Amino acid sequence: MKRIVIKFGSLAVTKPEGGVDIEKIQKLALELKNLYSLGVQPILVSSGAINASGSLITKPVEKKMMISYQQARAALGQPLLMKAYVEVLGSLGVSCAQILVTHEDFKDRKRFLNIRNTINTLLENNILPIVNENDTVSFAEITVGDNDQLAVMITEATDAEKLILLTEADGLFDKNPKEPDAKRFEVVDFKDDFSGVKFAAKTSVGRGGMDTKIAAVRKLTPNGIDVIIGTFLIQTPITRLLRGEGGTLFTGNPLKQKSRRKSWLQTIAKNDSWVVVDEGCAEALLKGNSSLLPIGIKKVSGGFNRGDIIAIKYKSKILAVGISEFNAREMELVKGRKSAEIADIIKDVHSRVAIHKDNLVLKD
Repeated sequence: MKRIVIKFGSLAVTKPEGGVDIEKIQKLALELKNLYSLGVQPILVSSGAINASGSLITKPVEKKMMISYQQARAALGQPLLMKAYVEVLGSLGVSCAQILVTHEDFKDRKRFLNIRNTINTLLENNILPIVNENDTVSFAEITVGDNDQLAVMITEATDAEKLILLTEADGLFDKNPKEPDAKRFEVVDFKDDFSGVKFAAKTSVGRGGMDTKIAAVRKLTPNGIDVIIGTFLIQTPITRLLRGEGGTLFTGNPLKQKSRRKSWLQTIAKNDSWVVVDEGCAEALLKGNSSLLPIGIKKVSGGFNRGDIIAIKYKSKILAVGISEFNAREMELVKGRKSAEIADIIKDVHSRVAIHKDNLVLKD
């Protein structure tokens, strides 16, 4: 059977004012059941845990308490959301299982493989995996960031052939889709540029907007995986997209032969962490088989740890991604410095390169 990852946005399963929306889940559950009859094994990535808690937890006045507030809402909302899934899907004869993950689970290769094996076992037993970020324990250093990124990671981990992102907008438009003259892109090639597109703002309850969905697209389509973005605001949102009706299809590279390690590195790269290099460093990297040296780094952006996968940029273009040998603070200290000087800057230095060539992948 074919495998497809489907991501539900928060408002696809919850009410705008908060709380689980059973009618919405019933509509989507019927779609998921129908996929099995079409020879498709769905894997669900579901947002909505935080919003599912409604107003049962009082919002703090202090800004510094907002993280624990969101984590408490997730702790309350996650079982409420899963209870709805279990009951609604169960009434249709579909069994489901919950998988909660953080970015650390994907960064560690062994844990990544454990996720992969768990999902494979569930699918082999005709059980629907429902994946969400473990918001209760996530914080800046370990958070996936949004479920669009999480859906990308799950798609790659499970060898799924397609990713469907259900959101309010029915695909990618050349401007805010609420404007009367906005035009929808029906098909977008994996090489197409989106620099002229004005993305609409994210929803009031979600963490990801259209820009995060495009970032997700850019990680998968070069590896030969199709991505479809469409609305959940109609009766049969999934099957109509599979029929090619509405939404935007982002076609994967038909000639791409995926390297498992390369694909893994590309899909788990942190969206908000990168270094900017100078022209000479960029040229050296593009020639291939070269490590990233600290002397070529001009700027460090984002918060990341040693072992995180970050992007390498020249000006505003991403040239490569790779496993950082330093955390963000250390990278800031060694940028622009010769490799021989690093030991004088960082005590017990573990590397003389910022990203080793064996852990670096050029973007297509």
